[in-house]
Amino acid sequence: MILYDKINVIDIEATCWETDEEKQLYQSEIIEIGICKLVIATGKIEDKKSFFVKPEKSEVSPFCTQLTGITKEKLDTEGIPLAQALKKIDSKYSAKYRTFASYGAFDKEIIESECLSKGIVNPFRNDFINIKTLFSLVYQQEKSHGLLKELELIGETFEGVNHNGADDAYNAAKLLLKILKK
Repeated sequence: MILYDKINVIDIEATCWETDEEKQLYQSEIIEIGICKLVIATGKIEDKKSFFVKPEKSEVSPFCTQLTGITKEKLDTEGIPLAQALKKIDSKYSAKYRTFASYGAFDKEIIESECLSKGIVNPFRNDFINIKTLFSLVYQQEKSHGLLKELELIGETFEGVNHNGADDAYNAAKLLLKILKK
């Protein structure tokens, strides 16, 4: 059974580092999955939520905290294992039955990579909408300008905090809605 009534829009925040040397030393891991549902018939965006994930092999760097606002302490108190977060997402958002979307391919790729390396079932369908690519095609842009700028280009404003998974997913859903209505 495939459900075409809604699209799950996600945004992933992952451990990150400032320098190229640090990036070579450490492996990025998911620390937040932001998600919401875009209701196709009404254009309403619902069930905006963040799932915080405890990394297994890496730490949250000061650079990562500055960028995302996520601290080690937050993950220690609110974080859950990735497998548990994905099970909750599948249950609440019917992930295996709905198309999902994100602004760019990074989100899809890191979920696939981590699920594969950790032996976790990936709940998301293979149906995937890359909002960044779709925007470039529909609005005939030679290159991406980033989520904030592209929202501005279509007369929308970014709501919330940039690099917050739930807020980024919500704003990506706003952009997708505008593209689908064009």
